[in-house]
Amino acid sequence: MDKLFCRKNAFFIVCFVVLFKIFLSASIELHPDEAYYWLWSQRLALGYFDHSPMVAWFIKATTLFFNSEFAVRFSSIIVTIMLSFLIWNLAKKLFNEVIAAASVIVLNTFPEMMTASIIITPDIPVFLFFSLSVYYLWCLIESNQVKYWYITGLFFGLALLSKYTAILFGLSLFVYIIADRKWHWFKNKHLYFMFIISFIVFLPVIIWNLQHEWASFTFQLYHGLVSINNKIHFNYIFDYFGSQCLAVGPVIFISGIVAAISYFYSKSSKKNFIVSFSVPIIMFFLFTAFKKNPEANWPAFAYFAFSIMCCAYLLENNSKIKRKILVYGTVFNFIISFLLGLHVKYAIVPLMFFSRHAAVTDATNWFYGWRELGDNLVKRNVKYVIADTQQWGGAIAYYTKNKLQVLTGPVPVNQFKYWAIPDDLAYSRVAIVNVDKSMKCDFSKIKNMDIIMVSRNGIPIRQYAVIENNGYEMKK
Repeated sequence: MDKLFCRKNAFFIVCFVVLFKIFLSASIELHPDEAYYWLWSQRLALGYFDHSPMVAWFIKATTLFFNSEFAVRFSSIIVTIMLSFLIWNLAKKLFNEVIAAASVIVLNTFPEMMTASIIITPDIPVFLFFSLSVYYLWCLIESNQVKYWYITGLFFGLALLSKYTAILFGLSLFVYIIADRKWHWFKNKHLYFMFIISFIVFLPVIIWNLQHEWASFTFQLYHGLVSINNKIHFNYIFDYFGSQCLAVGPVIFISGIVAAISYFYSKSSKKNFIVSFSVPIIMFFLFTAFKKNPEANWPAFAYFAFSIMCCAYLLENNSKIKRKILVYGTVFNFIISFLLGLHVKYAIVPLMFFSRHAAVTDATNWFYGWRELGDNLVKRNVKYVIADTQQWGGAIAYYTKNKLQVLTGPVPVNQFKYWAIPDDLAYSRVAIVNVDKSMKCDFSKIKNMDIIMVSRNGIPIRQYAVIENNGYEMKK
């Protein structure tokens, strides 16, 4: 087993994953979420209604000279490489080279990492900066050098600039102080200076919210924690566990839970550390599941430390059974992640065999059909396009190459609300685009409507209804 989890194999796995991501990133259309964030990068700001601004800054940095799908996603490739170096170094500091190699392999073969992370979202930068915060905090513990307080504070601030949920670093830090009995830290001025540094770095988002009636903070608070009907939903708990098993693989996830329970009473500072910066985050979203159904990617940044914890537990004490569990779990994840990536590109899973509904609602269909819509809209004699949602609006903007200005309706509220409505909208040709994502709408009774049908492998997966008129008539 030691020969399996070695530096050379970890290097080859990272190379394979990076090349696989490059292939997928360059060969499939943007997901509507990605296109929406790309639209942010065309209008850089201190903050946005939906999230912190870092994802827009990442996309802007990689699209200065090229605007292809690969360029939009390029930062996710760089982050994959950086995370691999980080987890190697941290696991080696904490344990040994075998666990370091295993951690690199396990992290990169998560379905969430190997395939799903090609999508450039706020999860990419927050994963990087949260992991850097964890890494440099351990450097502080290991060396006791004051500079690491401030480096940690810098990266924690950048994590907050990436996604608000990075605030859970503070929760994890508190748990670690309690678990490892580092009471003297509460009397250390550098701890508080660290948070001041983070606050200063996070100021752009605070300024944006101050200028916009705290809209983003309010939206995210209700989006992540508040139930619409104010009821407790026990079924969300099972949905959450299921989504995490899919995100990191069932064998690895369950093994990690067992490792967390085993390390809970540990007197080892190293074990307390990796538990504190993974389990509290996963548990936090478990508690929110009583009110909201957490999305699978929400706790993703916890899996940096979680990977090390799982590998350390399964490789310690030279237990053959534990080592086999780690090997089988990793191989299973690799196969599933690879097949998922191939399905994204080639639709290799014959979902139509099971049901037409399964084939139409396949989540990988979102990577297809937007270029076709964009080309159709550009050929029309219109100046503006009104889309149902911000995601559809982003996809239309990207695939019309910004030749047409895109707007959205007033509901749901999104970043488009904060971009000016053109003065000549009422006097210009406008196209309203309705997206039927489930192929259930009947547009036949609506006059003056064109239907654009999108197929994948000969199966109709989506239809767009386009109404073309002048803005004044639209307004009436």
